[in-house]
Amino acid sequence: MQYEAAEVPGQLRRSWRNSLVAFLDDLGRWLARLGIRERKISADRSNTTSFRAQHRTQLDGGTRLSLALQGGGAHGAFTWGVLDRLLEEEDLQIDGISGTSAGALNAVALAAGYAEGGPRGARAKLEALWQAIVRVGRFSPLQPTALERLALGWNADGALSQVLLDLWARIVSPYQANPLGVDPLRDILVKLIDFESLKEPGALRLFIAATRVESGASRIFTNAELSPDVVVASACLPTVHQAIRLDDGHYWDGGFSANPPLLPLVEYCDAADLVLIRLNPAHDEGVPITASEIQARVNRIVFDAPLKRELDVLARLRRGFAESGVTETPLARRLAALRLHEIEADDVMRKLGASSKLHPDMQLVRYLNGVGRETAGRWIAALGRTARARRPANDNRLDAAV
Repeated sequence: MQYEAAEVPGQLRRSWRNSLVAFLDDLGRWLARLGIRERKISADRSNTTSFRAQHRTQLDGGTRLSLALQGGGAHGAFTWGVLDRLLEEEDLQIDGISGTSAGALNAVALAAGYAEGGPRGARAKLEALWQAIVRVGRFSPLQPTALERLALGWNADGALSQVLLDLWARIVSPYQANPLGVDPLRDILVKLIDFESLKEPGALRLFIAATRVESGASRIFTNAELSPDVVVASACLPTVHQAIRLDDGHYWDGGFSANPPLLPLVEYCDAADLVLIRLNPAHDEGVPITASEIQARVNRIVFDAPLKRELDVLARLRRGFAESGVTETPLARRLAALRLHEIEADDVMRKLGASSKLHPDMQLVRYLNGVGRETAGRWIAALGRTARARRPANDNRLDAAV
């Protein structure tokens, strides 16, 4: 038998509601931990779309941001451009950063530079990181030739060098091709990043994702656990590099399980505005028909699945609290106040071939950096216009920044 709320005796109704409050709060904490460690929640595209539509709003006079940085190889230069532009705004303060793969590199560089010299130090450290990555990329024997660049642009998926790389990866494992496990990226991190500074009490909060090889589960590393090996593990593609051994097992690229992590930012940071800097296009047009196009689409679906699941978890939790009328628990208040923003350049990313993620040449990196700065500039301008429209006329906190 079903009862309307008015039919339930007062004492029983209070007891039922208190139990529901406790249950939803426990469920939220459990799902957050499950989302961080196991990623077994299935995604529902309609719920994800609904969450994005409801919460992709502008800052309502606030200045604190949490940043979620998606992975994507050399395409992470777009994220560098976005961060570089955001760091110019004195009124925007960063509360915490999560990152995967290239997003993890950007995250630790920003935080380490910030610890050394504030926003200006963060910008300098990000530039030094990408300059070092470009220098290493020049020595790749499989870079597209000048003729292939001229004919194919940055979409060099059909270039002979890329075909050879694909064949090589199918036949030769990184344990055969690189038995000593040499990784130039680790050397870059050792030289550029002071990981001890990331463990200081005043450091920006970081959440770096990697995927446990033995179980497929995600592990989120926080400041006290960070090291060069952890960041390399977050960016470890299994067809290119040997798995990274850490204290509790072997790890591959975090994109397989959290790309990027959102739940830690919701659970442990205070900023109401969460900014997702996305590298993979949210949607692709048409059906891929060539072998390289099919493989690229499959890889994108695989690496985007964790993000869709986390968005789905957030949407379900928020809807559950709202429908039950629960508002007084910490998690309910956090979700009620949460606003999700996205900074992306889907039109640009669709034109870049998947192979360009593995070839960080100077032209591509500088181009994507410029696109990132321009995109972030438009986002900041729109943010400022909306904030001015919503606040009293004499409140000019963002006027100087826009």
